[in-house]
Amino acid sequence: MKLSARLILLLTFSVGVVMMLASLITLRQRENALREAARDEVRAHALTLQIALEEDFLTGRSLDAQRLINRLRENTGIYSAVLFDAASEIVAISNTLAPEEFKYLNEAREVMASGKGVEIGRSISGEDYFSMILPLQVQGRRVGAIEIVRPISFVKADITRARFHIVITTLLLFGAILLVVTVVTRYNLARPIHELLDGAVAVGRGDLDYRVRVRVRSSGGELVSLAQEFNRMADRLAEQRRAAGREAEERLALERKLRHNEQLAAVGRLAAGVAHEIGAPLQVIDGRAKQLLHHTDATIEARRRNLTIIRNQTERITRIVRQLLNLSRPHNIHFRKVELTPLIEETVELIETQAESAGVEIETPRGADAIIEADPELIQQVLLNICRNGIQAMPRGGRLRVEGLKDAAESNGRSFAALRVSDTGAGIAPESLPHIFDPFFTTKEVGQGTGLGLPVSNHIVEEHDGWIEAANGTEGGAVFTVYLPQASQTVEPESMEKATA
Repeated sequence: MKLSARLILLLTFSVGVVMMLASLITLRQRENALREAARDEVRAHALTLQIALEEDFLTGRSLDAQRLINRLRENTGIYSAVLFDAASEIVAISNTLAPEEFKYLNEAREVMASGKGVEIGRSISGEDYFSMILPLQVQGRRVGAIEIVRPISFVKADITRARFHIVITTLLLFGAILLVVTVVTRYNLARPIHELLDGAVAVGRGDLDYRVRVRVRSSGGELVSLAQEFNRMADRLAEQRRAAGREAEERLALERKLRHNEQLAAVGRLAAGVAHEIGAPLQVIDGRAKQLLHHTDATIEARRRNLTIIRNQTERITRIVRQLLNLSRPHNIHFRKVELTPLIEETVELIETQAESAGVEIETPRGADAIIEADPELIQQVLLNICRNGIQAMPRGGRLRVEGLKDAAESNGRSFAALRVSDTGAGIAPESLPHIFDPFFTTKEVGQGTGLGLPVSNHIVEEHDGWIEAANGTEGGAVFTVYLPQASQTVEPESMEKATA
């Protein structure tokens, strides 16, 4: 139910309840007042008749008492008048048709005995009556009593008519109040609230150009102030959005510039790396070629040695170019389910000789068997690159730890196994960590590496939908963790080829 409807019903109901309570109180007061007026009238008639009859008995005109009682028949407000003698017997009655219930003989005897008047209220045959009995005293002697009976049913009739009028008046007032409250709330409350609500919805969906219409002559008061504040808030939000847009454009331009600078820097590093890696072999080739040109009389052995050196340097250049091509183009991956434990054992066998000559001990703790879906030859190449880097980082010996981890991570609803390689070398300098996967970036001595092993390995792992994390261990040394998609626990020997774009 809308707020305006609830407010209309609440106001109408509240006013109606107040009116009903006030009407009930007024009716009760009116009924009491009418009943009291009827009683006062009966008392007045009884006292007047008492005085007249006592005067007649005092002067000896007792016959006038019957005539006086009979004349009360002409008073339509008096139902019956009864005269009792000293023995409490009825002497005269104005309404001979009155039922026996109105002849209060016992009450008359009590009045004669006590000398005090009594008031009696009764309901007979659905009609209400009020009676008053007063003693007649002459010179201190009780000579009789009189009774005046007045119907008071007119009170009920009057109250019924008044109640009907109040109901009609209340219904009319209900209608008038409902109409007035509806009109007032619709134009001074409901409409401004609807406009504010439409404005809030428009601003909520991003339309900051929406403005609430403000009626200057409207008697809304606080609602008009609220609408004005809402419009000012929308103005401020629109200005802030424009400022944020300008800042975003400036930030985007700055990011483009920084990215361009980074690309130029990467190209520069790549060019410097290529120049450094290829320049040295070219210098060697140039020097040996000059020797062959200038020393034509050199021995066959010297020429053979120079040609061998030229060929070796050419192969070195070819290897560098091949690695660059591997870094830039996708691999032809043959996916199949591979167990990590046999893959680790086979890789360790390939580097055992190099580890022994460097005094490095290799640990392969066996954990839960994990199965990945990958190309085993490419993943073994990644593992070999990382393990050889670890051995080269420990020239004075140390410990190389290679282990497979099951359910090592979860991303996008997929579980990933991991190959973790840690060494006890000097670790990676903090300033070098962000650049270790950059082409030709290396911390090794000249001639010890080309700086392409980790970039190629990272490229292979990314083509497997995985990633590599590099960090320094808590006890020193570097830790490389290769995350690869985990497959089910059933090893299928048949390979599954997957083309990568």
